[in-house]
Amino acid sequence: RVDAPLYYGNVQAIGTADFEVLADEIAYATTLTDGDVANVLRALVKQMKKHLADGKIVKLDGFGSFKFQLSGKGAAIEKEYTTSLIKKMNIQFRPGRLIREVQNLTTLTFKKVATKKVNNVEVEEDDN
Repeated sequence: RVDAPLYYGNVQAIGTADFEVLADEIAYATTLTDGDVANVLRALVKQMKKHLADGKIVKLDGFGSFKFQLSGKGAAIEKEYTTSLIKKMNIQFRPGRLIREVQNLTTLTFKKVATKKVNNVEVEEDDN
């Protein structure tokens, strides 16, 4: 017996808030210039890279934490394990309290978007 396919929701981004947009918005909400904000954000990224490379977890209270996570192949015995088995390094982000607040299903709104087929594959398309 073959069950009918199930349909699931999927998040579709409606745009991007990039570095420049964030710097402008933060500057507007504070007494800093957009250049000052951009310099602080660049310095933050530089320091985060340094601390991550040093093997530290970077924790920004309320915002979240960043740490390295690796994946690769295992070895049958410990003596056979070498770093050559590491295939990929990712940065894991764990949102903090202030960021998790936006995940509250009671405050989010959802809408169904139209689907279209591209090369016989369904692709979601905003209906606006």
